[in-house]
Amino acid sequence: MKGKVHRFIKQPLQMLAGIFLLLLLTQYSYAQQGEVEVTGTVMSEKGDLLEGVSVTARRTGGKETYSAVTNEKGLFLFRSLTAGQKYDFSFTFVGYQDGSYKAYTVKSKGQKNSILIRLSQKNNQLEEVVVTGQGLDISKKRISSTVTTIKSSELENIPSSRFDQLLQSKLPNAQIRLTGGQAGATSIMRVRGVNSAFKNSTPIIYVDGVRMDNLNTSSSIGGGSAQGAAISSIADIPMDNIDKVEYINGGAATTLYGSDAANGVIQIFTKKGTRAGVSITAEAQLGVEKSTNDFLFFDRTKDLLFQDGLFQKYHVAVNGGSDQFGYSFSGNFLNNSGVMIHDQNKNRKIDFSSGFRAALGKKLTYESSFIFVNNQYKRSRNGNQGGYTGLWFAESGASANTGPRFNNKLDELTDSAFGVMKDWVSTAERLQNDQINVNRMTISQSFKYRPFKNMLIKAAGGLDYRILKDQTVQTNEYMNHTTNVFNRMDRGSVSNTERKAMGITLELNGQYTWRTGDFSLVTTVGSQFFRTEDEQLSLSGTNIRDGSLIVGDAATRNANNSYGAVVNYGIYIQENIGYKEKLFLDLGIRGDGNPAFGELIGVQYYPKAGVSYVLSEEPWFERLSGIVSSARLRANIGVAGNLPADYANLRTISFTGFAGDQAAFFGQPGNPNIGPEKSTTTEFGIDLSFLEERIRLSAGYYRSVTRDALFSLPPTPSSGELQNQDFNVGEILNRGWEFNTVLVPVKTKDWTASVNLSLNTLYNVVQNANGVAPFNLNGFSARTIQTVMEEGFPVGYIRGTYGTFDKDGALENSIANSYLGTTIPDLFGSMGINIQYRNWQLFANADYQKGAYASNWDAQFRYNYGASNSGIPQGEIDKNGRLNWLSFTNMFIEKTDFIKVRTIGLLYTLRPVAKNRAVKGLTVGFSVANPLNFASSTFDPEATISGGARGQGSATTGGVSYATYSAPRQFIGSVRFNF
Repeated sequence: MKGKVHRFIKQPLQMLAGIFLLLLLTQYSYAQQGEVEVTGTVMSEKGDLLEGVSVTARRTGGKETYSAVTNEKGLFLFRSLTAGQKYDFSFTFVGYQDGSYKAYTVKSKGQKNSILIRLSQKNNQLEEVVVTGQGLDISKKRISSTVTTIKSSELENIPSSRFDQLLQSKLPNAQIRLTGGQAGATSIMRVRGVNSAFKNSTPIIYVDGVRMDNLNTSSSIGGGSAQGAAISSIADIPMDNIDKVEYINGGAATTLYGSDAANGVIQIFTKKGTRAGVSITAEAQLGVEKSTNDFLFFDRTKDLLFQDGLFQKYHVAVNGGSDQFGYSFSGNFLNNSGVMIHDQNKNRKIDFSSGFRAALGKKLTYESSFIFVNNQYKRSRNGNQGGYTGLWFAESGASANTGPRFNNKLDELTDSAFGVMKDWVSTAERLQNDQINVNRMTISQSFKYRPFKNMLIKAAGGLDYRILKDQTVQTNEYMNHTTNVFNRMDRGSVSNTERKAMGITLELNGQYTWRTGDFSLVTTVGSQFFRTEDEQLSLSGTNIRDGSLIVGDAATRNANNSYGAVVNYGIYIQENIGYKEKLFLDLGIRGDGNPAFGELIGVQYYPKAGVSYVLSEEPWFERLSGIVSSARLRANIGVAGNLPADYANLRTISFTGFAGDQAAFFGQPGNPNIGPEKSTTTEFGIDLSFLEERIRLSAGYYRSVTRDALFSLPPTPSSGELQNQDFNVGEILNRGWEFNTVLVPVKTKDWTASVNLSLNTLYNVVQNANGVAPFNLNGFSARTIQTVMEEGFPVGYIRGTYGTFDKDGALENSIANSYLGTTIPDLFGSMGINIQYRNWQLFANADYQKGAYASNWDAQFRYNYGASNSGIPQGEIDKNGRLNWLSFTNMFIEKTDFIKVRTIGLLYTLRPVAKNRAVKGLTVGFSVANPLNFASSTFDPEATISGGARGQGSATTGGVSYATYSAPRQFIGSVRFNF
């Protein structure tokens, strides 16, 4: 009985103990599962680690949620997710599309739970972060001005051999026009009109914070080819390692750049590597260049002067790194035989650039970049270079009095007569020898120190050093051939011109961000210093034997040199105050000192104030969000400046000598009151986006007044002075509307189509000259044609002789120095289209202008030489012949309205299906540069003489078309491998 009772009691106890043990094991198992950690990394598509991303984990099908935020390394951590369960992760971050990771199965303890997510940046322009004009990083929505950002992906497919050409049609509120088709030609860049009759309108350009030499006119000691088509410093700025370009167009946007930024600022940021491994790109471009013959008067000119050129360019780039460091390298080789016969415009350019980024501890980051360029090219004589020039000979009718004196009506020549001319021209072109060699080095270094989370201090410095050597050789054989004078051996010459430009830039600034209640504040304080030196030397020799390239071998030798230096330093402070992330007040001021300021001037101040109101952040705007994605109102007023000329404040003595002996004369009178030109710009605008950023529209109005504009005044006769002196006496007005829109009418899985269009109006006038007489900006003598500054007229209007004819067609009246038209358009803009279908991409871009005029000086010469009577009444020809060819210049003025298609391209990208392949992508493309021109003028409206009458860096508006080559057409195929 006891045994039964014992078993009866023992069995239930064993059962209870087993159940209890099972419960303990189950509880322990669940406890172990609840302690599982899940980590992850969030980065952008470019590989940048994103700090502050909100991460939510929700059990699939359940309601339980967990939250986390990424740290400065883009990492997030969940400590207590259940192993074996599935979770849906969602990611939200300002400026980026929401991301998700669905149904992630959490692994048990001991196994790694890690997630990698990449977020795509929104198209919302207001969330972009910019630097230019702000000192340090700040989002666009907080600032009251517009900043145009161009990403590397928008530039890499555009065929171009120079930076300013790359930007054509990409800057919606700026106009960029190449003044000629030869390598190294200058460009006319205009931002909101022309605000100076003294200084060229080219914006200042920075690369990684280093101020670049941006000379875009002829130099002080012209020499060589600069007398025809001037040589631009912008032509050798590298463009193949660009991460992005930022552009601001004057006014309040450029206030923090002070005395040198009234024409706007372009800043290039180079690549510094990635945070997601290594990528390698190798690309080859090969194609043909053909002359643009649309504007030639004679069909046979193309057979006389041009050839088909071979274009080739090779590019290799390496980008890599991690969250602690990054590196990039880009190397390029360009070789182009050009479209001039005998390769007289061939161009060979080698450049390489590198970038580096490293975290020197948790709080300090170092960045650097290095760029080197060697650019070699030849020039064919053109423009007003004197003697024989090809286009003047062929298109201007000068063949009638050059060399053997041909029949200048080329298209009427017999084949045999044209063959004789062609042989003569071929020899004249072959004997030319004009070589340009440019070496350029740019170095940038910067340190960013973050002592605590809300504080950032940046110290940066760098150097831009550019050496240009231009050698022009005219042999006795060349001179005898082109002048039809034989057996003279004393006319050979060698001219060597050298320009060394060095710029040093230093900058120190700090930014502190803080919050109090509904207010967010960004305080920026900084200082900037730059010094530029410009040293030029010209050595020339005449009466030299053929074959010699040394000036020392000449019987007669001459030398000339010049030196200039600019030093500018300033301190600025900016406060950006935000209320509930929707209303922002933008305040700032900069004070500048400069040795070129007069002793009575002192420090010059540049204030700004603006407001930005993001309507789409208002609660009541929510009901409109389905249609209107974002909306912002902006308004500001700000001041920016143009520096006076080097040493313009000083009184000088001129030791020019007299009758072969030493002598001294009065030099520059000096001006103790001279200061910078100051442009005060008031603007307001609105930025809208609709239908989830499918439609973006920006509209604005600006009014810019340049007070204290610098005009050159002659001395009073009683003073005994000989030279003119600059004084701040003028006032120039620019005003206009700016519109820019981007449309995405199609956006599906396979198809995407986008269209961009910009439209700008412009009114320009010299409001007040304070009695200063009209003076020449460009052109020739007052008897011929000039572009002029005069009160009551646009800057650089065309002035010449206006003639009227009687009923029989003979000249009746002629008025000298008449207004013949403005060189500044009253309407301009750009347009583009981009269509993508799966792996295919088709793109095109163009720009246009309306309302400007220019002189067809070639046509006027053709009339003078009897090559054409086009547009001139027969009665005048019968009565006076060519005697009055300068008495009715108005008959040769033409409107320069145009639409020019800059680029058309087609790309196909092939990506491997399998992972872990060495080749990550292959892109094959074909593009055409300068394919189509539609113009109201019979000449190329962009190919105009760009030199300024006041010399280096002076204002010019074009306006005179004279023996200048058009930019050639390029047909280029490309293959790009991504590894």
